[in-house]
This record gives sequence, structure tokens and C-alpha cells, in this order.
Amino acid sequence: MFHGQIRTSVDHKGRTSVPSNFRAELADAVEHTFAVAMSLDPCLVAYPAARWREFGERLAGMAAEHDAAARTARRWYLGGAFTLTLDGHGRILVPPALRTWASVSREVIWVGVGDHLEIWDPERFAEAQRRVLADPAAVAKALADKGL
Repeated sequence: MFHGQIRTSVDHKGRTSVPSNFRAELADAVEHTFAVAMSLDPCLVAYPAARWREFGERLAGMAAEHDAAARTARRWYLGGAFTLTLDGHGRILVPPALRTWASVSREVIWVGVGDHLEIWDPERFAEAQRRVLADPAAVAKALADKGL
């Protein structure tokens, strides 16, 4: 299970280090790959390859011919995903399309959220955190409504 937050720098080529405590669980042990896609939030999501395959198969299996929402979901997640490979230094090259979507420039924050990671621009992440802090009672109620 992924948890915690770690900030890493992004170099001029768009490479960033995957935090060492996330690497073993995130990257495939043989091919050193994992999936990164656009999130519906203004960030990226990173999934272990096996978990992404499961998700992708479920999306691909949706009867999308007559369901606009299913087509949109498939297009968004599958069309906006990349398989990335760790280099010998534990870094990935974040594709330009993903960097643009998430406003990634000089730094990112890797956020563990259970079965995957989110990759945030620090300013966008701070804004998301401010929204949570603006109404913590609403967050507490939402958790209680889910039985947590």
C-alpha cells in the first residue's frame, strides 16, 4: 500500500526520480515499468503494471458502442496513459503531454493513496490541500458516510 508524500526535482529533460521507498512496489521487478496517466484531478496517477492491466481490461470490456460515458472513460484513461521505464538511476522521463496536463515543471510531489500514487505540481497540491482545510467537517462527514 502506498502512503506518504515525497518531493523530487524534475530536470530540464523532464526526468524525475521515483522515490526509493515507492520503487519496489510500483515498478515491475523484471522490466522496471509501470503506468502513468492523467487523473481527473489536476495531477498524474501512477499504477503498478499489473494493477493498470486489470483496470485497463475492465475499461476495455465496457460496452462502449452505445454508451458515451464509457467511450469517454476509455479515451481519457487508456488514451492518456503511458508505460514508463525506470532508468539505471531510478528515474523516469515524464512525457511532454503528461507534464503539460499536470503543470509539471521543476518539482513534483509523489503522494501515496493506497493502490497507486498521485504525482502533483507542488502549487496545485498545495491548492488541493487548502480546499480540504477550508472545510474539514465535510471531509470528516464524507469519511463517516463511507463507514470510516
